[in-house]
Amino acid sequence: MINAPELTELATGIGCEIPQDRAELLLAYLDAMLEENLKVNMTSIRDREAAVVFHALDSLAMGNEAFGLRPKNCLDLGTGNGFPGIAIACLFPKAKVLLMDRTLKKLKAIERAVSTAGFQPGQITTLQMDAREAPARGYRKAFDLITTRAVGTASEMGVLAKPLLIKGGNLLCWFGEETEVAAALPGDLRRKGDVPFTLPGPPERARRLVSYRRL
Repeated sequence: MINAPELTELATGIGCEIPQDRAELLLAYLDAMLEENLKVNMTSIRDREAAVVFHALDSLAMGNEAFGLRPKNCLDLGTGNGFPGIAIACLFPKAKVLLMDRTLKKLKAIERAVSTAGFQPGQITTLQMDAREAPARGYRKAFDLITTRAVGTASEMGVLAKPLLIKGGNLLCWFGEETEVAAALPGDLRRKGDVPFTLPGPPERARRLVSYRRL
């Protein structure tokens, strides 16, 4: 069973440094999420080791120094099971993280898992909302970092993220190796970082994490 020191080592292999205590916190959330998954459908991955790699480790790619992230106010758009938003809270303990989704039962399950894992109160909050409504509901230019993983196309996410990002803010999108990555997205978002990495297997998965910055 992958433990915190092993996760820390795996993270180093994809260019991310995470302290062991924060890796423990991330795994505590993942275990609590998988327990919630027995009651609420949050992921199709039932095997813990596969979930560690595909959800936790994949999310930690944002900690690669090539991106130079030091976020303060963050949004995980269409969070689903809490990843990659939970990884933001583990990598950047001073950041405030909002997990947004349209499905209330998933958000309630995330809240229970966050509580079980023992995150600092107030660091992570959840919100049931369609992202298209967010600008008119007080979230215009509210975030310096937005993450989105396995939600929609990059162009679709760019349209949703643009009014929510401050000038100079970043949108992070995860891609498979075969996906063609655009140099720009709608809404004055320009590609500023592109890091390929490989998730260990079997089978190994080639991945890319791309950062788009709002001009």
